[in-house]
Amino acid sequence: MHLVTFRIIGHPAIPNAPWLRVAKGLNIIKALDAEQAKSLFKMLQAINPPYDFQETDPFGDLPLYPSIHHQIRKVIPSKKTAVIAIFAAPLELVRKLVTIDPVFFETDRIECGRRRDHSRWINFVELSSSTRWSEIESIVKGLLANLGPDAVSVVQQLQNTMIILRNSDRIKGITAMKLRRQLEELRQFMLVTEQAQVDKCLHAVDRTQRFRQAKDVAEKHLPIFLTITSSMLDSPIQKADNTSAMEIRTALIDFLIKRLENGGDAEAVSLKHRLHRISISLQTIDCELAPHFREEGNSIILDGARNGVPLPFTEMLPVSRVQVLLSALSALHNTLYDLDPIFLIDISEIKPEMPEMADLFLRHSSQKQLLVIPNDAFLAFCSDALSEKIEDEHHLVTLIDLTEEA
Repeated sequence: MHLVTFRIIGHPAIPNAPWLRVAKGLNIIKALDAEQAKSLFKMLQAINPPYDFQETDPFGDLPLYPSIHHQIRKVIPSKKTAVIAIFAAPLELVRKLVTIDPVFFETDRIECGRRRDHSRWINFVELSSSTRWSEIESIVKGLLANLGPDAVSVVQQLQNTMIILRNSDRIKGITAMKLRRQLEELRQFMLVTEQAQVDKCLHAVDRTQRFRQAKDVAEKHLPIFLTITSSMLDSPIQKADNTSAMEIRTALIDFLIKRLENGGDAEAVSLKHRLHRISISLQTIDCELAPHFREEGNSIILDGARNGVPLPFTEMLPVSRVQVLLSALSALHNTLYDLDPIFLIDISEIKPEMPEMADLFLRHSSQKQLLVIPNDAFLAFCSDALSEKIEDEHHLVTLIDLTEEA
């Protein structure tokens, strides 16, 4: 799935945040300052992040008592959504959903939100996940009118349920379970010609269950938002220790492979084979600076190789580090999850490397989505490209402007 639009709610750095549209390729964040853009990334990444919420709280700096229309109200985390994202589902996902219910032919937009208590919800745009009582009320009443005295007990139970239902009520939860049981009991008293109407009602009652199944399928197709930070890209002259390599290993690579950690020896062997195959394939894709995964103790380390000579990550320049990270993490994510990640890249604090960085981003954005917090040089380049309408082979650079009034 690729991201279409998103909105963050309640962050003081971006008040009254509007819906922000995202293109398939390269998206540049123009903000009042880098901290505002970083706050945006932090919130957006919470949709499907490469970390455990028990260890990281992306909403920790959101006010608990915001002022709304000059009134201070306490936020209830379980009821307050902090970020919403809408994705476009690929055709293969739509086909899977249609096997659950043909109604999914009517949309390919999937809406996903994260509440402040870290719970996540998923909806299908323009599709209701439950049936209203008004949609089947007339059918049920018509069926009851044709029943004989042998069905009095079943009719009475169903009528007792119907009395408390309003036209606008959603059939879900306990109500759905009760209606299903009573309709199934009613079915045995129906003529064969009328049972099709009962089945139609049962299908409507089960809508919530089918949508719950569809949401589970859609959730497995959500891309992970992988962040590449300026601290990962600092040159070895500016960063003498190995912190950047540690950060990459713990925050990105380990998360991507963690679902295989409890798979026993067979999965461990499988992972080694996968990493080896990925490294070989990356040599052909990026022959000039080939990313390479290797084992060091219980950890997986990402380095590079230039012309067959090993090149430690810490000795690379920023643009080379980005190249290695984009290629290697994309391949690893695609192999393990069978879909591309979405990259959130912060180059706001590194030295300008133009046009190499721009060429690198444009090349990778032809196949995946990149959202970038630029340095001044990169922002100037993108602004010129937009003003002159310099179009890449695949797309035009997209500017997401946070400086405009909502």
